[in-house]
Amino acid sequence: MEPLKNDFFYSRLPVNEISLSDLLTEDHLFYKIPASWHVVITDVKNSTGAVHNGLHETINLIATASIVAVLNIIYKANLTVPFFFGGDGATVIIPPGYLEMVMKALQKHKENTRTNFNLDLRVGEVPVTEIYDMGHDLRVSKLRTSEFFSIPVLLGDGLMYAEKKIKGPDYMLAPMLFAEDPLDLSGMQCRWDRIKPPRNIYEVVSLLVIAPSTVNQSLSFKKVIDSIDAIYGTAQSRTPVTVENLRLKPRWPNWDLKCEQGWEI
Repeated sequence: MEPLKNDFFYSRLPVNEISLSDLLTEDHLFYKIPASWHVVITDVKNSTGAVHNGLHETINLIATASIVAVLNIIYKANLTVPFFFGGDGATVIIPPGYLEMVMKALQKHKENTRTNFNLDLRVGEVPVTEIYDMGHDLRVSKLRTSEFFSIPVLLGDGLMYAEKKIKGPDYMLAPMLFAEDPLDLSGMQCRWDRIKPPRNIYEVVSLLVIAPSTVNQSLSFKKVIDSIDAIYGTAQSRTPVTVENLRLKPRWPNWDLKCEQGWEI
């Protein structure tokens, strides 16, 4: 498929080389997601119970596979899109021309997840134009976090609306679309051993911060980031994931077997 001009929206966004705290104060560096795009969300149902049953890594890898399946479609067109890992699911915002291919791949991933792990993966999409029509906002910027890597930073309550709709009891699932090609999860690996928290303090803090109103949303997030920096140091100093800390672990036989037999990597 030949990409359209609008498909390059995210690929051509400027990459900001400032701190996240500073970026949140620069409203002009955030750009409105095109109304023609779509928010695609996956979510493992009853993931809390599955984690309690020792399936934490399985849940994480199912969510990761959701992202990989989408990106392997998008990258073939030399495009990039914003995506977000949620632990038990994922969110990807994509151009309209790739929606059918993406939904076919994710529905195949859904079936493989049920077959291999007896877990139900929720898959849904919401048009960005609907998000805007309902009075919600969705703007994105790019932040460079290392020499080779940048991440999307979103403002607005559009994703909250989309997630609430897809996870709601009244959400109507689209008809099943069956992909003719095998599910492409190439490039997905989990070969790194567990990494200790930084500075040997054995403390890991995970915060989910929600601003219920878009009024002063960026300032609220900035206060949280500034507090984290003051307590734990800069992002560069507190991150446990460094080249020095990465260690290969033995292959995970069960996962590799399921990938080779059922996930069709």
